[in-house]
Amino acid sequence: MIATLASRIVAALIITFISAHALTITRHIVRGWVWLYSAIAPKEDRQERRGEVLSHIQDMIDSYQKARWPQREIAVLVLEHVMAGAADDMAWCIAFVPERLAGLADRAKGWSDTLRHYRVPNIAIAGVATLALMNCAFFSSQSNLTAGTWLLMNGIVIAMTVLIWKREHPLARRIFNILMGLAIAAGIATMVWLTINYHFYQTMTFKVFMLAMVAALPAVIVFDKPLRKRLFRDKWWLIVICWAAIVAGACVGSLLIAHDVRLLLGIWGAMVLLVAGLLMVVGAATFGAYILCWLGIRGSAGGLQLLASGIRRLR
Repeated sequence: MIATLASRIVAALIITFISAHALTITRHIVRGWVWLYSAIAPKEDRQERRGEVLSHIQDMIDSYQKARWPQREIAVLVLEHVMAGAADDMAWCIAFVPERLAGLADRAKGWSDTLRHYRVPNIAIAGVATLALMNCAFFSSQSNLTAGTWLLMNGIVIAMTVLIWKREHPLARRIFNILMGLAIAAGIATMVWLTINYHFYQTMTFKVFMLAMVAALPAVIVFDKPLRKRLFRDKWWLIVICWAAIVAGACVGSLLIAHDVRLLLGIWGAMVLLVAGLLMVVGAATFGAYILCWLGIRGSAGGLQLLASGIRRLR
C-alpha cells in the first residue's frame, strides 16, 4: 500500500515537472534535431540554417504565448510543426552528402597511406605481448580467479603501457615513477616479511641464494644503458673488474657459509636456465605480438582503402 502510494506520488511529481517545463524541454529537442541534421553542411550554410529554423520556432512560440496558449499545448504544436518539416529538413541536408562523402573518401585515403608507412612502436609490441602472457597465465591457472581480477590485471598492463608510451610527459613520468617505486617497495617488503616470518635467514641455502642474487645484480647495470653510462661511462673494463670482484666475493662467502661453491654455482646455473627460458617465452610472445600489430595496422590500412573506394563508387 505504501509502495503504491509512493509510486503514484512520484509519477504525479514527474508529470507536474514535465508540464511545467514542457516548453523548455521542447526547445532543447528542437535545438538537438537542428544541430543533428545540419551538422553535415558546411559551416556557413550550417550556421545560417540553424539561425533561420531557431528564429522561426521562436517567432512561433512568441505568437502562441501572446495568444495566451498553455505551455503544454505550445510544446505539442511546436513538436508537430518540427515533425511535419522533418522530410524537408532531410531533403535540405542530403544535398551536402556528396561533398561530405568526397572529403571522407580523401581522409580515408590519407589515413590508409599513413598507416601503410607506420612503424609499429616497440612499447605497443611489449604491451600486447604482456597482455597475451598475463591472459594465458590467467586462463591456464587452476585457481578460481574472478572476472574482477582479470579486469584489474589487464587494466594495470594497459595503464602502464600508456604511461611508458607517454613517459616524456612530466605528469606521466611522475605517475610511472611513483607506481614503480611503490611496486619495488611492496616487493622488498614482501620478501623481508617472508624471510623473517619463516626464518629463511637461518638456513644455509637461503644465505647462499642471497649471495648469488647479489652477484647477479650488476646485470641490471649492464643492460640499462642510461645507468651504465652514468656509473661507468661505457668503460666495459671497469664493469668487468667490478663484476669479477663481486663474483669472487660471493665465492669466498659461499666457502665461509657452506664450505663449498657447488651450491652457489648450481644456483647460478638455475638462474641462467630460468632467464633463458623466460627469454624464449618472452621472445615468442613478442614475435607474435609484432605479427598481430603488423596485421592490425595493415588490415586497418586496407580497410580504409576499401572504404575510400566504396565511398567514391557511391558518389
